[in-house]
Amino acid sequence: MANSQINIISLHRYLTRDLTVVPELLGLSHEFTFSNGQVKIELPSSDNLPKEIRDAHIMESDDSLLAIKSYREEDGSKLPLEVSVKSVDVQVDLGEVIALPDEVFTRQANPVDLISKSQRTHLDRIMNSYARFADDTLDRWIRILRWKSGNGSIARPEIHGLDSGWGTHLLDRATKHRFWRSGITLNIYLGIPVTVEIWQDVEATIKQGQESSVYVDLMFDGIEQLKVGNLQQSVVQLAVACEVFMRTRVMHNLPKGLPATIVKYIDEASISKVQDHFFKDTLDNGQKKVL
Repeated sequence: MANSQINIISLHRYLTRDLTVVPELLGLSHEFTFSNGQVKIELPSSDNLPKEIRDAHIMESDDSLLAIKSYREEDGSKLPLEVSVKSVDVQVDLGEVIALPDEVFTRQANPVDLISKSQRTHLDRIMNSYARFADDTLDRWIRILRWKSGNGSIARPEIHGLDSGWGTHLLDRATKHRFWRSGITLNIYLGIPVTVEIWQDVEATIKQGQESSVYVDLMFDGIEQLKVGNLQQSVVQLAVACEVFMRTRVMHNLPKGLPATIVKYIDEASISKVQDHFFKDTLDNGQKKVL
């Protein structure tokens, strides 16, 4: 049986909750180098949109890759304005090659009768390493996307607080008759959609090798904890985010040529000293008025 040299790439699909984009971005991708591999992250194409938009399609929850969040009417037609992207595809190329029987190209995936046990073990090892690489790549991409869009909710796991949406009722103790009830409050968080400009900014940032700052990630973590009512955890994460931000800003604004001992002293100073003596000097007059 003849063998062929196969250049391996892997394909992965990830859920991207709360990712809203303008329709112009559908089908576009970011291609970049990450670590020792080539990566492509692609949005679903507009082919996944309904052919005809009806009100029932708005915010629908189904198995489609896309959902329409809002639309406008023009000349009797409904055109999408904002589209919810439910998942993205990630393609990874680490430059690996493997020799496999030609017949694998004519069979369904996992033709175990064609591939030896040792080769199957090797393929599983490759698959696992590619999956870990894709996880790391997507994590970086998502953090930069949150940073540039200002939306820390993108691709977060679904977390539900204790509120049921069931209002408070007042009852008569003896009869248990409900004679008064509160209204129902619903909290709806509407994020700004990712625009073409944001998409291009994310691409430029990731290709330049930039990372989102730690304080940005912590800030978004704190906001998400607040949304589900974890006030204590939110305060802690936001406080740490503020401290990291102040220290980062101070260290980046130090004059060049300072003795290493002074730099070390400032870096290790308590946050109160950083705030009172160093951080304020990095602000302009308008920013100082906000403090």
